[in-house]
Amino acid sequence: MALTPVPDLEVLVRLGLAVLCGLAVGLNRAHHGGRPHPNRVRVHVLVGLSACLLLLAAGPGPDARSRAIQGVASGIGFLGAGEILTPPPSSASNAYEVRGLSSAASIWFTAALGITVAASSPVVALLALGLALITLSVEPPNGDHRPPPPGDGDEERGL
Repeated sequence: MALTPVPDLEVLVRLGLAVLCGLAVGLNRAHHGGRPHPNRVRVHVLVGLSACLLLLAAGPGPDARSRAIQGVASGIGFLGAGEILTPPPSSASNAYEVRGLSSAASIWFTAALGITVAASSPVVALLALGLALITLSVEPPNGDHRPPPPGDGDEERGL
């Protein structure tokens, strides 16, 4: 494969679309839960971009693409696990809490968007993005929101 000084326009469009997809999901997750989480935007953008980039770098061969997709899925699994398991709020408990399932799923989904943008039709990725944003924007029917974890500073203020 010869190196060209100017990347293909199609590659630039696909990478840009992967960034925009990650940005859309990341902005949704950053403003969810009552307090802002600016790191979620960067994480989602980088996940979408890197998944797209890895698949583009694998080339057009189906075997190489299959291995790249498997590698992305494995790596994202670890990242999602880090989002779900949070340390105990106090030293009195040794058990980790399971939180952030929607955020972990959105990280997984953003990787899938990056893969779809790179390997398939960007239109399919945009349709899936729209459906995901609708899903993430719908509030639970019973208004089930978890209270903030203990140890948020209320004890120190005497509240």
